[in-house]
Amino acid sequence: MKTLDILICTFNKGIVRVGELLREPREGIQYIVSYQYNDERYLDLIPESLQEREDVVVFEHRGQGLSANRNLALEKSKAELYMFADDDERFTDETFDTIFQTFDAHPDIDVAFFTATTYTGKPLKNYPDAEFMMRGMPESYEISTIEMVCRSSVKNKVRFDERFGLGAQFLTCGEEEIWMDDAVKAGLTMRFFPKKTVETSTLLKRRMIYVDAGVQRSHGAQEYYRRGGRAWWSCFRFALRAARKRQAHFFPMMKHMAEGIRYMQKTR
Repeated sequence: MKTLDILICTFNKGIVRVGELLREPREGIQYIVSYQYNDERYLDLIPESLQEREDVVVFEHRGQGLSANRNLALEKSKAELYMFADDDERFTDETFDTIFQTFDAHPDIDVAFFTATTYTGKPLKNYPDAEFMMRGMPESYEISTIEMVCRSSVKNKVRFDERFGLGAQFLTCGEEEIWMDDAVKAGLTMRFFPKKTVETSTLLKRRMIYVDAGVQRSHGAQEYYRRGGRAWWSCFRFALRAARKRQAHFFPMMKHMAEGIRYMQKTR
């Protein structure tokens, strides 16, 4: 029988919502809660209900940064499979059966990508209708961490770049894109399955690239991570297209993307 660790990453007040994510105890399923906080008073918010369940373990870490928190949770995982969860996420009655059956049917894959919807059942993204092998970021949509389930061997090959992501100092998103780049370089076998596993209220921050400075900095940083010095030309063209379509002003967008490139150069 396969085992699955659900790695729940939460911060400060988010800990009070974790109980709503849990399903009835099931053999082989363990919830690992990696709880970041920036003030000790938040420790009083940890619900007693979490401590009462044998299938839930809570680890406390002072600090912030979602990518760092995911890496901390990975250190605690011992199951054959693992998946990440946010504190505003919900599982369906079929989630765990879907995951186990998929990996049983495909013993060759390292990572399976599934689909997510809003609480009202609306697909979170423009997902394909058929299965396919992933050899990079899909053309029709961009992956999110909550959609993927990994074999335990993956954690020794790919981690999250802690310079990117919610709560990071400078680059507020883009961790999934960098993760995918690293997964491809590591030679992971990845496959998409048009099967729903989670519901969420998550706002896709990358859609804010035309208005949010942090997202623009992250875009510049991602381009540099992939292309090196060619990122300057790539970002120039991106900002120019956005300006021509009246989606953003050229100089502020280019300035922010340049800040992301320089940040990557300094933190190399």
